[in-house]
Amino acid sequence: MAANRLRPARVLFLVAPGEQPMFTRMNLPPFGTGVVTAGLRAAGFDVDLHDLNSDLSRMWHAGDFVKTDLRPFYDERAVVEFVGGAPDDFLDTFAGRLLAGKDVAAADVVGISAGGDFSFLEMNSAVVLGAHIKRHYGKPVVLGGNNLDYLMQFKDAFHRWWTACLRHFDGAVTGPGEDVFVDLVRGLAGSRALLPMARPGVARMLGDTVVRAPDAVHRILPPDFDGLELSDYHNFVLDRPEASPRKRAVDEQLNRMQLYRFPSYLSWLANEANAANEGQGVSGKLVVPYVFNYNCPYSCAFCTESLERTKLVHATVDEVVGHMAALSEKYDTPYFFLFNNYFNLVNGFVEEFSSRAVLNGVELNWSDCGRFNSLTYERLAMLADAGCRKLTFGLETASTKMLKIIDKRVKLAEAERVLRWCKEVGIWADLEIITGMPHEDAENFAETTDFLERNAEYINYFNVNRYFVAPKSLMGARPEAYGMRLRKFPDAAQRLLDANYRWLADDLDWSYKPQNFRVYEFDEIDGRSAEQLADDIGPKIAKLNAIQSNDFMDAWYVLSIRQNRPNRAPSRLTNETMALT
Repeated sequence: MAANRLRPARVLFLVAPGEQPMFTRMNLPPFGTGVVTAGLRAAGFDVDLHDLNSDLSRMWHAGDFVKTDLRPFYDERAVVEFVGGAPDDFLDTFAGRLLAGKDVAAADVVGISAGGDFSFLEMNSAVVLGAHIKRHYGKPVVLGGNNLDYLMQFKDAFHRWWTACLRHFDGAVTGPGEDVFVDLVRGLAGSRALLPMARPGVARMLGDTVVRAPDAVHRILPPDFDGLELSDYHNFVLDRPEASPRKRAVDEQLNRMQLYRFPSYLSWLANEANAANEGQGVSGKLVVPYVFNYNCPYSCAFCTESLERTKLVHATVDEVVGHMAALSEKYDTPYFFLFNNYFNLVNGFVEEFSSRAVLNGVELNWSDCGRFNSLTYERLAMLADAGCRKLTFGLETASTKMLKIIDKRVKLAEAERVLRWCKEVGIWADLEIITGMPHEDAENFAETTDFLERNAEYINYFNVNRYFVAPKSLMGARPEAYGMRLRKFPDAAQRLLDANYRWLADDLDWSYKPQNFRVYEFDEIDGRSAEQLADDIGPKIAKLNAIQSNDFMDAWYVLSIRQNRPNRAPSRLTNETMALT
C-alpha cells in the first residue's frame, strides 16, 4: 500500500538478534544500522528503530527459552522452507515473540539488518523475521547488513538461502546502504516498480544464478541511535565525581584499561563484574562506534579489498572532529571505538586532526587501526594527546617470504620502531597475526614467533587468526597462483550451521566463536593436504597463545572468581574450529 501523501513514509527498522545476549552484555550499538537510519531520517522518513538483541536478552534472562531450543535456526532446510512458505510453528512463534510490542502494522516498509558479526543466528533470524512479517502483515521487506556481503562472497555454498530470500523478499542490499536503502524505500512506499540491478549493491536472481550490481559508494555519516534503549549497550566504568582529582585520574586509567587495553573477551568480563556495582562508584557509559574512511589503497593478497579496487572515501578533518564532538555531547560519553581501514590513511591527517582536537578542547578517548608506514614518534605523541589509547596494526606475519607473497608492504625494522614508540608515548599497540597460510613452513612461522617474543614488552596483545580463503581476495580468486587447490563441499552451509549449534549448545564462553569464514579448505600444490594443514594448525595456535602476556590470563581468573564463574581457561585457548573435511 502506498504511504499516505500527507505524512512521511514509515520505516520499521529491525536489527536481527545474534548469540551475544546469551553470553554477555552488549557493548556497542549497531553502527551500520545507525548510519542507514541517519540517511533515512535525513531523507525525511519516519524511522522506528529496534535492536532485537535487546528483546532476545530479556527473553533469555526471563528463562523463556534455553539455548538448545534454537536448533531450528541452525537447520538450513527448516529456515529455507519457512522463508518459502512452509509452516514451522517454532520459528513463526519465536519471531512473533521477538516482535511483540513493535508496530509492524503501521510501517510502510520493513528493513531488517542481518547483522555484521558473521553469526548464523543473525542471518537466519533476519530471514525468519522477514518471512513472519510477509506472512502475517504483508509488508515489503528489505534485508541488509554486512553479513549479506559475507554470504554473497560464498554464494555457491549458500545458494539455497539466497534463492529463497531473493524470491520472497523485496530487496537485499549487500553493500553500503546509506543511500541505497533510501532509494528502495521511496520505491516500495510509493508502490512504483523496482529494478534491482539499477541499484548499486542490490542482489537478484538471473535465472538460477545469484548476482548483484557493483556496490554503492560509502558516504560518511555519524550514526543515529535514537529510538534504541541505549542503556542496553552500557559499558560500566568507575565514576566517582566526589573523589579527589588524583583518585579520579586513577579511576580513568582503570577505565581505559578495561575499554582499550583488554582484549574484547576480557573487556566484556570486566563489564559484567562492574555492572554488579552500578550506583556504587560505577556508572554506565556508551562507547560510540564511528567510521570516517572506507576502502584501502593497498592490495594485501588475502584481503577482500585486494581484488576490486574501489575509490577511497575519507571525511575532512572538520567533519571528523565535528562528528565526534557532537556524538560525544549527544550521548554523554568521551569513549569511541573507531573502525577505519586505518587512522593514518591520508597524508597530513594525523597532524590536522590532533591539533584541531586539542585546540578545540575536545576530550576524547578512542582506538583504531593503524599502519606502520609514516608513523613517527612525534605523530604518535600527537595522537596520544588527542585521545588515542590503542592502535591495532595488521602485521599478519614476520616472515619476509610470506610478507612478499601477500604483498603486505611492511618493513619489519619500521614496525619494531613504531611498537617501541607506542609504548613510550602511552598508546597500547595490538597486532593482527595470521597463521596457516599456504606454504607457511616451520621456518616462516618461527620468524613470526621470534618477532613477537623479541618485542613482547612493546606489544599489548595480538589477535591470532587462522587463514581462510576469501573469494573476493586475490588469493581466493587465483588460488593456483598462490599454491592452493581449493576444496568445496556441497553441504558446507549445513556443516557450518552444525558447528555453530554445537558451540552454542556446549555453552562455551564468549571468548571463542566458530570461524565462519572458513567455508573452503585447500590443499597446497606440491605440498601438504588439507588434513595435514589441519593437523599443523593446532600446535601453531598453541605456540602463539603461549607468547601472550600473562597479565590477561591473571585478569581473567580474578574477574571469573568475582563473578563465581567456573575457574577454567578462556575457551579461545582450548578450542579450534572444525575442519570441513
